[in-house]
Amino acid sequence: MNPYVNIHTHHVGEGINILDVGEGTAWLEKEERRELAEGQNVFYSVGIHPMKLNEVGENVFVGIGDTVRTKKVIAIGECGLDRRSPICMETQEEILEVQVRLAEELCKPLIIHCVKAYSELIAVKKRTKSSQPWIIHGYNNNEQILRQLLDHGFYISMGAALLNSRSNAFRLLRMIPMERLFLENDDKKVEISVIYEMASTILEVDVEMLKEIIRNNYNKVFRK
Repeated sequence: MNPYVNIHTHHVGEGINILDVGEGTAWLEKEERRELAEGQNVFYSVGIHPMKLNEVGENVFVGIGDTVRTKKVIAIGECGLDRRSPICMETQEEILEVQVRLAEELCKPLIIHCVKAYSELIAVKKRTKSSQPWIIHGYNNNEQILRQLLDHGFYISMGAALLNSRSNAFRLLRMIPMERLFLENDDKKVEISVIYEMASTILEVDVEMLKEIIRNNYNKVFRK
């Protein structure tokens, strides 16, 4: 029986978890003390969130220089672009490009946060000629943007928005090719199993089959 794969989370649960630990180093000590719970497998993503750029300032890459090279860090992110950030878009793009180069150097996928800057995000992907997978996390935007992302090779991860039948995520889930799909619970207090159950209902696919499909995607993207 395949485990659940939770591609982006802030709290560990059942299955394979990619735990977002941001740009700091405090998580390293916690990792050393982490109790291995049955049925839980924990990996990490490290990166600089566009909404935190104002906090980290000039030393923006000090925290991640070594941690991204840690064996259990299997993704760069969440990183990306956000029009709500007080940092100008040009600077955001520059910092994203540094993380893209890091992903290329280390052969690690990127977990992408994007708010109202999808055209700029696609431009960065094209400009950098990135060969690593880019995963848009928590997608809940419109059909036109989804089609553009798919046309440019992005993977799409959906989360708790699927539980709302009026959401874009609920309406558009069927549009995502199965080989490009991931699921997550982000920072929401909902078990990943609940999100899988809802996705399986929308897609009219057995939960175990959906778990197998997403596990195969995970194996391909993260070279497992």
